[in-house]
Amino acid sequence: MLSRWARPWGVLVALCLVAPSVSALSDEERSGARAAANQGVEAFDQGRWTDAIELFSRAEEIVHSPVHLSFIARAEVKLGHLVRASELFNRIKREPLPSNPPKALADAVANANLQLDALEEQLAYVEIKVTGASARDLTVTTDGVVVASALVAVRRPIDPGTHLFKASGNVGGSEPLTANFKPGEHKVVELVIKPELATAPAPIAPTAPGPLMSPPESAPTSSSGSGLRIGGYTAIGVGVVGVALGTVFIVGAKSKGDKADEAYNACGGASCPIADRGNIQALEDDQARNKTFAVVSYSIGGAALATGITLLILGSKHASSESAGITPMLGFRSIGLKGVF
Repeated sequence: MLSRWARPWGVLVALCLVAPSVSALSDEERSGARAAANQGVEAFDQGRWTDAIELFSRAEEIVHSPVHLSFIARAEVKLGHLVRASELFNRIKREPLPSNPPKALADAVANANLQLDALEEQLAYVEIKVTGASARDLTVTTDGVVVASALVAVRRPIDPGTHLFKASGNVGGSEPLTANFKPGEHKVVELVIKPELATAPAPIAPTAPGPLMSPPESAPTSSSGSGLRIGGYTAIGVGVVGVALGTVFIVGAKSKGDKADEAYNACGGASCPIADRGNIQALEDDQARNKTFAVVSYSIGGAALATGITLLILGSKHASSESAGITPMLGFRSIGLKGVF
């Protein structure tokens, strides 16, 4: 059963008398806030706690009132959200009231003090400890919600019940740890960081520009320039190897050709017996094969050198952005650049 101050007329009085700026509201806003508050009381009376929170929150957006906050806080208690409720009751407790406040407002503040005393016995407390890495290098979560690094190793209130704790980052991670908290219980949760559980850092969502801000342009980063330079040096290395192999094959082709000429002349030239021509043909085949390999190696080497020089120039000028990139492609008898701009 609701106490007398929680009845709809108390809400209406609060709407009319609390907010200093209420006179600046339009008739539609004032009547809308009253309607939301009255529907919120009905939802609270019927045990529809989530609906009550939503309706009173809408009324509070238009007209501030400790009565609204009190209904929201008590609904949060019913849902088991004791930490949220405690913060709301603390706000009500600190509410500055006029010298002769309406009874509904005075009762709301008095009730907040009583509720805080009761919640103090029901709240549980947790202290999260991280071993094996600094908490500032990790993302620590409770039930999937990020815990500020400044609150790690700090004893803080938590709702009674079962909670899931985890730490992750590119330096390592912890196994998920589940712990159950009873009302008034204090627990230390220790997350042991293991390097093999490291995860890549989550991408940072871009911030939407404000009304007076222009969308940020893609800016080159040192990492993109460094990546281009590394690719450039790699391509130049491939080019040097390609040119060196081409030279080796050219020398080999000349050697095979000289040996074929010597064998041809030794066996009598055009009158060379058919039985001796097989060895000469094999030498000529080797010569042709070496020439082919030399052409391919020189082509790959030359293209790789050109690619490497291009990448070094782009890298030195930091010409690529985070969304742009150039990747050298190397294959048999082919080489090139693959770019995304």
